[in-house]
Order: sequence, then structure tokens, then C-alpha cells
Amino acid sequence: MKEMKMNSFEEIVKNDEVKNYFVHSSILIDVDGASLNNWGSDATNTQGMDNTSAVKKVTKNGRTHSVVSGQAWRYWWRESLGLNGWSLSPVTKVSSKNVAYTDANPLEYADDDIFGYMRASKDELKDEEGNVVLVGGKSKNKDKPKMVDITVTRISPLKNSILTSVTSINKKELNERSSMTRQDGDSVLYEKQSYSTVLKGMFSLDLDQVGTFTKVNRSGFKNVTDTTYDKVLESGSEVDDLINPNVKRARLENSIRRDRAKETILALKTIAGGAKRTTNYVSVKPDFIILAVLKGGNNIFDNIAVEENGRATLSIDALKEAIEDNKEYLRSDIYIGKMSGFMDDVSLNILKSEISDIEIHTDSINKTIDNFTKILDTVVV
Repeated sequence: MKEMKMNSFEEIVKNDEVKNYFVHSSILIDVDGASLNNWGSDATNTQGMDNTSAVKKVTKNGRTHSVVSGQAWRYWWRESLGLNGWSLSPVTKVSSKNVAYTDANPLEYADDDIFGYMRASKDELKDEEGNVVLVGGKSKNKDKPKMVDITVTRISPLKNSILTSVTSINKKELNERSSMTRQDGDSVLYEKQSYSTVLKGMFSLDLDQVGTFTKVNRSGFKNVTDTTYDKVLESGSEVDDLINPNVKRARLENSIRRDRAKETILALKTIAGGAKRTTNYVSVKPDFIILAVLKGGNNIFDNIAVEENGRATLSIDALKEAIEDNKEYLRSDIYIGKMSGFMDDVSLNILKSEISDIEIHTDSINKTIDNFTKILDTVVV
């Protein structure tokens, strides 16, 4: 009988002195004729045309794999959250310095909280009465306002990998010769690339960091200005750092933090994006997903997708080993979602029968995500 139920995890969470909890996940996306993320031409373009583009690739063990950058995946994810109701932080571009930054306001904009930011800027120094302080003295700038550094940075609580093909790709089969022929005269030839593969990726969400901000004057740790810090405390609370109790952190209400964590993961049900969708449309919603809450930041599901006889598949042995080796760090049941028609030859019932003391829930993609997010109420504390 599988007795490590959610109520058991609730008791473990209650007794944990250090609550460094992470959502860890691995996903698979089945794509056909995709051209999701590209760069300029490279040596794999073979049609001899001037107008070319190539899909992004990496090489491992002498074999080529198609790639979607982590930045592209995050862009789709963020856009999906905007379509799901989040008010996204506005972006300001300073053309003269070739820099761009968001509003860096995680109190008002949930995406600044989840995706992080860096905003380097200065502001006029004011005295206690609100008057601008001048440089003064004998400086040639004595009549100008005295400036103070208000640079803020935030490391994203959401970490994600690149998306890369489980199986290697044949570079010679990538190229697709195309032409524009609706105009008078000769056709305009161009070359693009596409691939059919299973992409794998993983992500981790640091639940302790969601809605939690420091103002320590160190790069990556000064998340907010003193003013924003105080605003967070008006409705939230001040908590100790997990490692250094002398460092204080401002934390939003747990209800807000839970909503942000849940909505971040729920967005995977509707995520969409990618290049060349007009003629090479594919879905980038996961066809397989595994989710769990663990104590600690190492994603245990990173090696469960493998190549076998030229095909992508799940290694039940690797998945079983990952769960068995990390039982002591689990703070939730295991949730696995798989779309019907995808890897139907892989039996998750074998996994469920061989692991007796951890509850493994299997369902469709959307139901799995919905059910998993419900348990975040017990670990976002």
C-alpha cells in the first residue's frame, strides 16, 4: 500500500526547519516539420542560395541535435502568462546605450518576480523633506542634483534549460528549398530548415524565492529599492534568509505567492510560440510532463528521455532510479501527464507497480498540471 500520501508530506513540511522547496519538472514536446528557433546561415545550408536561414543546433558526442534556446522558451512562457491575464512589466529601451530593461517592479508585475530583471539606473538624492540635494562645494557641477545608484537586480526563481532533440538529426535532411512565385518574372528562391523530432527540456521553480525580496547591496541580491521593500511589508511580512538569519527579506502574502507559482505552471497548458509558424506550425505544449516538489535545487528528472534504436523514448529504469534515489527529498507525490498517441508503447504502470511507497499520479497533460498545482498550497509557506 502506498502510504506516503499528501498528508504525510504535509507533516514532513511542517517539521522541516529549512523549507528550500523547488518544483522540478521535465517535459517532452513532439514536433513535425518544426523551425522553432533560427540563426543566420551556417555550414549545413547546402542549396547554394544567398537567402538562407538555419535552425539552431548543438553537437554532443559528435552528433548534431536541434535546439530551441532557453530564452525563446521563456519568451513563449511569459507571453502565455500575459494572455492568461498577467499584466506584463513594460520594457524600456535606451537606444543610445543598446540596453533594455523592464520596470523592475515585482510588487506590481508578477513576471518581474518570476522571470527576474536587471535595471541599472540612478536617481536624484533627496533630503528628509523631499528636497533635491545638490552636489555643492567647488565642483563645476555644484548646482546639479546629487545622484544616487538605485540599480536593482533579481535572479529569476524560474530556471529552465534549452529545448533539445532527444535523437540526433541528419544535417543533410534539414534543408528545405522554397520559392516565392506570385510575382512577375523569375521566382525568388530561398532556403530554410526544419526538423521532426522530440524535444526535451526541464525547469525548476524556487518556491521560497517567489514573492520574496532582499535589499542587500550586492549584485543579484538588491532586488528592490528601500521604498519598494517597505511597500511589500505593508501587506506582507519580513522573514529571515534561509542561510543567513541576519539577512532580512520582504515577503508578499502567501496567497499572492501561491497564485503566482500556480499560474506560472498552469501557463504550460496554453503555451504557444516559435518561428515560421505560418508555414511550419507546430504545438509547443508538452506531450509529456513530470512534476514534483523536492527539497533542494537539483532537478532529478534530467536524464529520463533517451534515444533507443533511433527513436526517442522514456527510460522507465532511469525514472525509477531518480525517484528511488531521492525519496528523502520529495515533498509531494509524483505527477505524470502524457498525451494519448504519444509514446503509447511506454507503460507507466510498470513504474507505479515497482515503486510501492510513493504515490505516482498519471493522467492527461492538463489534468496533471491542474492536480499538481493544487498541492502548492502546502509547500508555499
